[in-house]
Amino acid sequence: MTWTGYDLPSDPDSYEDLRDGFAWRVPATYNLADHALSGPADRLALSHVPEGAVDAPDRTRTLTYGDLDSASATLAARLAESGVGRGDRVAVCLPQCPELVVAHLAVLRLGGVVVPVSMLVGDDSFAHLLAHSDATALIVDAVRWESAEDGLPGPSTVLSVTVDSGNDALGGLAAHTENVEAPADPPMVATSPSDPAMILYTSGSTSDPKGVLQSHQYLLGSLPGYHCWFGLFDEAAARRARAWTPSEWAWAGALFDVVFPTLAVGGTVVSSVRRRGFDAERALTLAEAQGVTHAFLPPTALRTIRNEADPAPTAVPDLEAVMCGGEPLPAAVSSWAEATLGVTVSESYGQTEANALVGEVAGVYRTDEALGRAYPGHDIVLVDDDGAAVPTGETGEIAVVCPDPVVMREYVGDPAATDAVLSDEFLRTGDLGRFDDDGTLTHLGRKDSVIITSGYRVSPLEVEGVLSDHPAVAAVRVEGEPDPERGQRVVAFVVPAADATATDDLAAALRSTVADHLGPHKRPRRIAFVEELPTTRTGKTDRSGALDDGEGA
Repeated sequence: MTWTGYDLPSDPDSYEDLRDGFAWRVPATYNLADHALSGPADRLALSHVPEGAVDAPDRTRTLTYGDLDSASATLAARLAESGVGRGDRVAVCLPQCPELVVAHLAVLRLGGVVVPVSMLVGDDSFAHLLAHSDATALIVDAVRWESAEDGLPGPSTVLSVTVDSGNDALGGLAAHTENVEAPADPPMVATSPSDPAMILYTSGSTSDPKGVLQSHQYLLGSLPGYHCWFGLFDEAAARRARAWTPSEWAWAGALFDVVFPTLAVGGTVVSSVRRRGFDAERALTLAEAQGVTHAFLPPTALRTIRNEADPAPTAVPDLEAVMCGGEPLPAAVSSWAEATLGVTVSESYGQTEANALVGEVAGVYRTDEALGRAYPGHDIVLVDDDGAAVPTGETGEIAVVCPDPVVMREYVGDPAATDAVLSDEFLRTGDLGRFDDDGTLTHLGRKDSVIITSGYRVSPLEVEGVLSDHPAVAAVRVEGEPDPERGQRVVAFVVPAADATATDDLAAALRSTVADHLGPHKRPRRIAFVEELPTTRTGKTDRSGALDDGEGA
């Protein structure tokens, strides 16, 4: 089937069918907003649950594609009056809500650059991101702005938005457009596919967040993966999809794994304001009440649902497929979800710098132990420190062959960091992997997190994968610590399962499990039991800081 920007088989029988039947057809002019608004005007685009209304479906706000078009055109006219134009950067700090989508589309229509800002960042980080991105305008949640505006060097234009304050398409943005009419000839700047569209800040799981400048074609590059992990290959199926994620919409993984791809194929996005941590029961209630059919759930969220909600098999009757990404998916969690919820679970790998690269294909291709294979439209190679390809079966750095529409333009304000990873030949991801003979990729973690102990190279993700499958383990993080004899030793921070007790016997059993699966040289020399593991704003395990020791041996 021919979609905007690419051809993809509508009924693939195998992974080979997908790769052989795929072709890029990137147009000469392409605006992300235009693509996201291409659905029929009367089709449902957004279904939004106001804050505190998860159990009250009668309060759901619904917007059609026509509503989104009109509202974003009106807001674009308001922003243009304030001097926002092509190339200007506009920060958007809002929770999951229609106003966020309208704001993004309005800026993009003008040829501007959207800077999504997390609702969860502290005031100092908020100020830094505004300054680092050189934002000329800010569209911000009123609650968030109240805590941040004192002493904050803000942009010249600030639109403070009271989310869920109205039922029309503009909602909380209406107060800023009272005297603005939707233009008779709505703006839609004819950008090229490679023109700047967004500055997306990385999650900061292993280092300080970087500002990744992505172009309009980032959406095109993400779409083949979206079709694959959800199994949505024909137009009718895509348009029936009601897709949702609990992840914050400031994250590339939410915006380009769910929000914009779903709009681009004519489906419906489900949203709900969430100002506190992930609540498993609330998530299930929301998904059931809204008839969610496809969901992106970070493995941490899926594991929390398993550990805290104990859902019945009919908890989300309409749910067909779940994609897990952002961090490794334990096999035990995947098996539990498929058996308990009756859904297809696909694992996927990508980065803010290059999204939706590798993974499983719902209903077509899956792998039990490894990550998956390259999605159509993307070519992946493994390279050594000198950039030379490594043989099959050996470990190398995962690199994306360029040109590729999903690859970033640059790190904002950091040409040295850009040059270190991006060339005309490929983008180096900083992640390690190993190919099997059929091209299946095993992800082995960050290149800079490999533990070298007694001369052996140990991937923390390999050890975590084994420990995560143990029934006494709810969550685990593995890292290296200095050792005078070995250089480093492997240490595992383990959150025991609800029915497990942190004892020396359990620590010994976990070490033996790793030794049996991976070899004695990879077993943790120390296991520390902790109550919880820190997470980033995107729900991934935070590996950037040290953990306090708990009980253990």
